[in-house]
Amino acid sequence: IGLFNGLSAAKTRMPPFIITLATMQIARGLALRFNQGRPMIVPDSQTAFLAIGNGRFWGIVPYPVLIMLILFAIGAVILHGTLFGRHLYAIGGNRLAAQLSGVPVIRRETVVYILCALMAGVAGLIHASQLYSAEPASGEGFELDAIAAVVVGGTSFTGGIGTVHGTLIGAIIIGILDKGLNQAGVHFSLQYVVKGLVILGAVYLDVMRRR
Repeated sequence: IGLFNGLSAAKTRMPPFIITLATMQIARGLALRFNQGRPMIVPDSQTAFLAIGNGRFWGIVPYPVLIMLILFAIGAVILHGTLFGRHLYAIGGNRLAAQLSGVPVIRRETVVYILCALMAGVAGLIHASQLYSAEPASGEGFELDAIAAVVVGGTSFTGGIGTVHGTLIGAIIIGILDKGLNQAGVHFSLQYVVKGLVILGAVYLDVMRRR
């Protein structure tokens, strides 16, 4: 899926948001068709798999948190300390200028989409492990949380600006917001409203910052 999205966005110049939204719907529909809408239960005998989402490293740090921190650290090194990362910032800032400067834009963009698909797969494995089942509809709405975390973390929608640690902070803020709203007994429909307002506010601040 990542390869398809990457090549489609890089070569056809179709809007990436539309491409990824369309392939998400296609994948979700195929998953629902495959198991006819029923969850696929993970048997208790699969202890190694279930430990991914429910176990703790040395009995202290939850494995999902450990995996997240490792992946964030790797992402930070790649984005901020390698030529590949500098190319990504250049592409985000000005795609045409980066291409004219010799940056292999199509190749870089495709690799990014593949990496994003890989990270989504890791998140899906952890989520299935936590739920003891794989259910296609269980991840609905997660894309909004991901967008909110990135935007709140300071990444610009126009490209060229953003950090890994900023995204981590944004994810923590959104997580705290989620837990806080749940603890306060706020209806789930209003939680979507709040998240939407948070995204609008973050985008507005980004626009004001660029003026």
